[in-house]
Amino acid sequence: MQQLCGLVSELAWRLDEHVRGSVVGMDLTAPQAVALRELDQPLTMRELAARMCCEPPNVTYVIDRLERQGLVERRPHPRDRRAKQLVLTSAGSATRDRLLKRLVHRSPLDHLTDAERANLHGLLLRAVDRPAGRLQNSGSTEV
Repeated sequence: MQQLCGLVSELAWRLDEHVRGSVVGMDLTAPQAVALRELDQPLTMRELAARMCCEPPNVTYVIDRLERQGLVERRPHPRDRRAKQLVLTSAGSATRDRLLKRLVHRSPLDHLTDAERANLHGLLLRAVDRPAGRLQNSGSTEV
């Protein structure tokens, strides 16, 4: 179990380093890149925080900067008047598309076959006790 935890930690570190390297020259921080990656649909702050594995106040800081950059806007939630939804602007969608292309390039997982990535995806879903039908990143298991 100790070796498995060490490998998972090493993979998380490599993925984090990959994100940091991928945003060079994009005027984005790694947390902003993660937020953009996760905004594949309108989300509330709480939903985005869950996807980013952090607390909502941390997401507020990230979204404030993305909003100032014209990449994200807050809109009224269609069913909950107390909540706001985070929505990509057209510039935000274009930036997200460029970012996703960079994230796929030389990913720490790109040496795995499609079958191996699908298997890893399934195992990780089981490990975090998430239903298999719920994909988060536009169905991609790459990054």
